[in-house]
Amino acid sequence: MMMKVLVIILASLSLAACSNQNTKSQSQSTVSSSKKVAKSEKKTPRATEVKPDIHKKYAGLPLMTIPSEFRGTWYRSDAFSKKARKLVITKHLVNDSVLYQKTGKVKLDHNSAKQNKQYAGDISIARVEQKNGQSWLRVHDVLGTVDLIYITGQFKGHKCLYLAYSSGDIHSAIFTDKKTAIKYRKYDFSKIS
Repeated sequence: MMMKVLVIILASLSLAACSNQNTKSQSQSTVSSSKKVAKSEKKTPRATEVKPDIHKKYAGLPLMTIPSEFRGTWYRSDAFSKKARKLVITKHLVNDSVLYQKTGKVKLDHNSAKQNKQYAGDISIARVEQKNGQSWLRVHDVLGTVDLIYITGQFKGHKCLYLAYSSGDIHSAIFTDKKTAIKYRKYDFSKIS
């Protein structure tokens, strides 16, 4: 009888020990597999980013060459952030949007399903104007109606581009220096005319 009790106790202990080892090995394998997943995620390259195609042709929309006074790396911040965001303007791009100029009798309709397919992607319409001794670069989405205007200027001795919407009312500015953008992030640029 004593022998049966001893066998039952030893059997239950060995089963408990096996189940603990099983649980430990399962949790260790879960941890190691999650580490493997994390490592493999780190090793895999980012999803391939689509590069802007400046060679794509559109009828009545030749590629625009942005004047050099607008080109460069610009920074802006806002009242709620202590970091600066970057905007890059190159010969044909504002960030990743390719700029075209509208010529001829091209009629663009944002309600047209055909044109929404034809002009899909990051493309914009732009034009340069001279007003009050400043250069204005007006940019809008190819099928959009609201302009974002970049206006050349100086603010407290710093080269900048003032930002305005279609009406020309200035609401912000971007600078060539991060520190300057952060310094004036709370300034009310609507006071500038």
